[in-house]
Amino acid sequence: MRYIHKTNKDRCKHSGLYDYGDIMYTIRKYKASDKPQLRYICKETASDDNKKNPAVLECIPIIFNDYFTENEPENIFVAADENDTAVGYVICCTDFRLFRKTVLTELSGRIFKIHPPSLLMLFASLCAVTITKKKYRTHLHIDLLPSAQRQGLGTKLIDALCMHLKEKGIRNVSVMTISKKSMGYKFYSKYGFKKVGRISHDRITMTYDIR
Repeated sequence: MRYIHKTNKDRCKHSGLYDYGDIMYTIRKYKASDKPQLRYICKETASDDNKKNPAVLECIPIIFNDYFTENEPENIFVAADENDTAVGYVICCTDFRLFRKTVLTELSGRIFKIHPPSLLMLFASLCAVTITKKKYRTHLHIDLLPSAQRQGLGTKLIDALCMHLKEKGIRNVSVMTISKKSMGYKFYSKYGFKKVGRISHDRITMTYDIR
């Protein structure tokens, strides 16, 4: 399905184009040539603390990006500008066993060579999925450049992913380690995600039932 979304809120179904004044975005499937840009977006949207250390920042896309682009590229959608350059993305893991194997072998090796302390961050991401009930382990992650935020693109990315997952027979998708104090919590709650587990005193797992 495709949609047109304009700044005056006029909407026409069946188009993948989103017109925001002078900028028109497209929601499309990921292409292999997008990988460097997705890694760039991942770094640009990292926390201020992670940006303070260049070695840590170099590890961020390995932890939060590389598994998806290298192992499940069919489960990635991007928001692209008029030059077809990605400004945001949603990535999704549907194969927990492959995810665990890749983290424990390939990704951990890459992190160890760059900044061994960042292995804690990598293993924390794996633990969050591991302690989640099996039926909720299909999980997503969204990143948008600041210039592309608060324009409805995150919602449209999830729309595209959920339609894709439904066609594959997958009935729910989760987000891991969400802080209840974060903007992300408000966003996912508004979309329809519900709490299904607790990672720590402040961080939870939320799941959306795909209809």
